[in-house]
Amino acid sequence: MTRFFAIALATGLTGCGSVHWHKAGADEAELGKDLAACRRQAQTKLGIVGGPGPQPSMDPRFGAPSGPTQADLMMQESQALGFCMRKKGYALVPDKK
Repeated sequence: MTRFFAIALATGLTGCGSVHWHKAGADEAELGKDLAACRRQAQTKLGIVGGPGPQPSMDPRFGAPSGPTQADLMMQESQALGFCMRKKGYALVPDKK
């Protein structure tokens, strides 16, 4: 339920404008370092380091992809990155206007 709420909140915030990661006391250098580390961790977990990842294999019976699509992989990477950043104490907050 908490995961659903976090995703719904992030989605709701993005509908209202831009958001960014924020952690009290963290500067831009620390944010950049943490974001890069979380992105590498997410890509390693999903096996997509070094590029867009392998293309889904084709099911010879139907000619359709039998694995996750690029969109699926991007969503999974985004979710893993968000989990990692929240674990490090960051939160998505709306940009100031």
